[in-house]
Amino acid sequence: MIKYIANLISEYLETNNSSLTKYDLLKIQYSLQVILGELFKFTILLLIFFSLNEVPLFLFSFVILLSIRPFLGGIHCKTFNSCLIFSIIHFMIVLSFSKICSKLDIQVYIVFFIISFIVALAFAPCRNEKRPLKNKVILKILSLISLIFWGALFFKLSNIQICNCIFVSILLQIIQVIIINMKGDFFNAKTYKLFIRHTD
Repeated sequence: MIKYIANLISEYLETNNSSLTKYDLLKIQYSLQVILGELFKFTILLLIFFSLNEVPLFLFSFVILLSIRPFLGGIHCKTFNSCLIFSIIHFMIVLSFSKICSKLDIQVYIVFFIISFIVALAFAPCRNEKRPLKNKVILKILSLISLIFWGALFFKLSNIQICNCIFVSILLQIIQVIIINMKGDFFNAKTYKLFIRHTD
C-alpha cells in the first residue's frame, strides 16, 4: 500500500512536471516511501500504546529515540514489516522496564553514562554501506550533546519511570551500536536497495 501510494504520487508529478528527471522522480519516490512508512509505523505504535493506556510514556521514549538515533546510528531492518516488529519490541521493552524496575545504585548509572559517552565518542555515527554518511564530525558531536542532555536530565529527575525510560532507551541504542561494530554488518531498508539498483 505504501509503495503503491508513493508510486501514484510520483507518476502524478511525472505527468504534471516535465522538469523532473528520472533520477529526481526516483529520489522523490524513495523519500515518499520512507515518510509514509514512518507515519504508518508511528500510527500503529500509537494505537498499540493507546490501547495499553501508555501514550505519554511512549511519546517520551519516542522523543528520546528521535533525539539520539539519527546522530548515533543503529540497526536498519531489511524490510518494513521487520522494522515495524523491531520497533514494537523496542518500545515494549522500554515500557516494561520503565514500569516494573526499581532504580539502581547511582554508581551503576554513572558508569553506564560514561561507557555510553565513550561508545558514542568511538563509534558514532555508525556508518552504513548503502547510505554514506556526511558531516560525520557534526553527527558525532550532536550524539554526544544528546547523551549529555539526557544524562543530566536523568540525574536531575526523581520520577523512577521517567528515569528508567531514559536509561533503557539509551541502553538499547548503545547495544545496537556495539553489535554493529562487532559484527561489521550494516542493514539497509529494502526500499533504499531498490533505489540504488535503479540509479546505479
